Amino acid sequence: MMPVPPGQRFRKLAPQVLVFLLGAASVLLALRAADWLEVVGRNQAERRLLQRLDESPTPIPTDDSPLVRAAARIQPCVVNVDTLEDPSGQPDDSIASPFKPPESRQGRASGVIVSHDGYVVTNNHVVQGASIIRVTSSSGVHYDGQLVGADAAGDIALLKVNARNLPSADIGDSDRLRVGESVIAIGNPFGIGTTVTHGIISATDRKDLHVGGGVFLRRALQTDAAISRGNSGGALANTSGQLVGINTAIVSERGSSVGIGFAIPSNAIRAILRDLLTRRTFAPQAPSAPFIGINYAPLTPDMSAQLGLRPGIGVIVLEVKPLTPAADAGLRRSDVILALDGRTLRGTDDLRATLARRRIGQVIKLRLLRGSGTEEVAVTVGRRPQAQPSTR
Repeated sequence: MMPVPPGQRFRKLAPQVLVFLLGAASVLLALRAADWLEVVGRNQAERRLLQRLDESPTPIPTDDSPLVRAAARIQPCVVNVDTLEDPSGQPDDSIASPFKPPESRQGRASGVIVSHDGYVVTNNHVVQGASIIRVTSSSGVHYDGQLVGADAAGDIALLKVNARNLPSADIGDSDRLRVGESVIAIGNPFGIGTTVTHGIISATDRKDLHVGGGVFLRRALQTDAAISRGNSGGALANTSGQLVGINTAIVSERGSSVGIGFAIPSNAIRAILRDLLTRRTFAPQAPSAPFIGINYAPLTPDMSAQLGLRPGIGVIVLEVKPLTPAADAGLRRSDVILALDGRTLRGTDDLRATLARRRIGQVIKLRLLRGSGTEEVAVTVGRRPQAQPSTR
């Protein structure tokens, strides 16, 4: 068999090679074309999305339902009520042991303004034992709250803030409520801020309820509107935006809403407030004393040596009480106060005497040793909390 010359073999295979190369080139071109078309399509889709994002929103009718109108009417009247309970029984600035600093307990709840002159209704269990009460309006303004009176059996307390021309809730007639009627609940659940939920009246005449936490309700409204921890003292309102109840308690194993909440009826609140105001006795008030809200102690010799301070200079902050001028100014536990208004402090007695000479409302400057450096903070001297009247 004669061998095939190389040139003849190449000529014989050339068409096959050419067909293969053309096929491969076609596949590559098709893939590149598909990639190009995909890029072009994606760019066009992105341009269309960008155009839509630049368009003005399509106007739609706003929801002007009774619930929306009710919320708009009652919400400005609902306030946050923050409390501080001082287990030491000393709400004023005090000297404490550096080895066992006292711990204050802070609470967050709600209340409802029931008078343009600054009267606020809340639950008694919200403010019971509190040495400091701070009321914050829906617009974010802070007020010091004073307890006018409280009814422990009815779990209602009346507070007063120093303000005029406040929005005030219209107190409705709870006896006219019907099972199935829509209501809204407004409060400060878990301290996150004013929150509105809605539901219905589940029952109008629950009686003699032990709902835990020492709270006993002689009569209550039941609702499935979501009520959680922090809603105590908040408003239950009808679809006209009238106050028909004060949210008080829930039945829950975990502290969150399971659709069984209770509110004190507005007509019962009317009777309690009327009784508190007409039977109130006015005790003489002690003169107000300057107050910034800290517990402090002298520096030990070892502390002074570690901080590089001369013995007897400065005091250490053991606790900054919440809701106080010191907390508002940003003082922290373990700050060392070196000077007040430029004057070096020589121990705890010096700090106490110097603060006693300042006026309420006066701004003082504290020079602090904080970490490895010094800082200066301005603190507005407040009014020392008065002992709260006892509940009846």
